[in-house]
Amino acid sequence: MPPCSKLFLKLTPLLFLFSQLAQAFCVYNKLEGERVSIKVSNLHTTAPTKRMFTKTIAQGERECCPYTNEDCVSGGQRDSPIILSVYFAFDLLEMWEVKRQYVVHCEGGAGIVLTGSDYNNIEATCFKANRNFTREKLEHWTLA
Repeated sequence: MPPCSKLFLKLTPLLFLFSQLAQAFCVYNKLEGERVSIKVSNLHTTAPTKRMFTKTIAQGERECCPYTNEDCVSGGQRDSPIILSVYFAFDLLEMWEVKRQYVVHCEGGAGIVLTGSDYNNIEATCFKANRNFTREKLEHWTLA
């Protein structure tokens, strides 16, 4: 079994339990490399720009926001859709140097795990509150 599959099997119950207890969506930076960071913003919210969920997540860390918080999740429900704008800083790049914007779709009560080691193998896995998950390879990006 590939290492990524083993990781997902180990994380599934943990992420489900965490999202149930915390009643939040969480974004996990599980990228490989030297000092890889992520900048995440929720594009699917009516919150003013200054209050929108926008975080820089260090390698191995996570950031969370309650799905009941309208600044994070429009609709305030566990299954409300979220659309995240994601930037990856590989190879010791600083976040201001990053120009590739990716989009990740998930739900308000989910755990979102971002994995990969370079721009050619980035994946986003959305562990939903109903115990289902979706996985997408992030291949399409736009210039920011």
